[in-house]
Amino acid sequence: MSPLHIATPRLARLTFINTFLIITAILFLLGTAISAYFIFYSNFVPQVEIEKVVNLQYGDGPHPYALIPISSSELVSRQAYDIFLSLHLPRSPQNLKLGNFMTTLALLHPAHKFTLDQSRKLGISGLESPLHSLEEDEIIFSSRRAAIMSYASLPVSLTSRILILPLYLLGLFSEAETLNIKIAEAVTFLRGWKNIPSLALLEIQAGQEIQIYEAVILFRARFSGMRWLMYNHRIISFVLFTVFFWISTIFFAGLTWAALIMFSDIIIEPTYKNSSNTRNDVVVKTEESASDEDVDLSDTPRTFPTYGRQPALRFVPTYKEMKDSADDEDDKKNFNSKQCIMTDSGIGTSLDESKEKTTVRRKPNSRNYE
Repeated sequence: MSPLHIATPRLARLTFINTFLIITAILFLLGTAISAYFIFYSNFVPQVEIEKVVNLQYGDGPHPYALIPISSSELVSRQAYDIFLSLHLPRSPQNLKLGNFMTTLALLHPAHKFTLDQSRKLGISGLESPLHSLEEDEIIFSSRRAAIMSYASLPVSLTSRILILPLYLLGLFSEAETLNIKIAEAVTFLRGWKNIPSLALLEIQAGQEIQIYEAVILFRARFSGMRWLMYNHRIISFVLFTVFFWISTIFFAGLTWAALIMFSDIIIEPTYKNSSNTRNDVVVKTEESASDEDVDLSDTPRTFPTYGRQPALRFVPTYKEMKDSADDEDDKKNFNSKQCIMTDSGIGTSLDESKEKTTVRRKPNSRNYE
């Protein structure tokens, strides 16, 4: 054993071990609470922005269109979304001549499998819009919004171009414009995977003449309630929910520990009673066997030698001692009966009260050695 183990009292060692175990359990539960918060945050708070690049198809219909696949894990049911369409257009005379044009977005049912090959088979290449081939029950949500490029008069346009001409020459500026179109506001999907769209159909209803550099569709979540708190106040929500999870885990861990202790006591107590009863039975049986052995001694009288001039020890059996006592009592009864017979009740008789006197000495029963 180490000197520290010998010098440290047992109570102090137990206190140290219990304190170490309690601190370890509390720190482990704290780590569990932090992990639980991050898991809860990732599952409860959806992705804020989902950006999809739109690959427009030209020449397959009256207007450019695109099919945008949406993963089932990107959109969440019962969560409001704002949908934006961003079009990066050149300020060409052809685009400026278009004026207002329409943009149409349709979110399709997950069971619907709409592909480009199917659209060609449906006759879209024959100047038919792909929206005409869709059934009403195949569309979860649809919306149409108008768009137009910003207007600038000729003097203003020439002046601005002259002023920023060096930037045009260096390639730091281009004659392009980005249109941000808000197609839908606060779109909510019902609960269930069948109500979450898996495909989006976008159509730019400006004819095949429109010129577009790039198109991007954006789904932006509009948080409210607890999701808004957890996203906009992340540190406060992290502290509050972690402490709540931590206290809850400590409370339920204590209840579990108390239940295990009570359950173990219920199991151990009957076992202890059974073992104590077994020990008592063993003791009783041992005593009975010992008494039987004591009774089972030899009935033969024995004489044991002693040292010096002391008289020898003589063992007298119990049954013999009882027999001698019984013989003495019989002699006493006979003596009394004889005395009654020999005694004269009249006056003047000269008979002696007794012809013989017998002295009876009873041997003590408490000792077998004399």
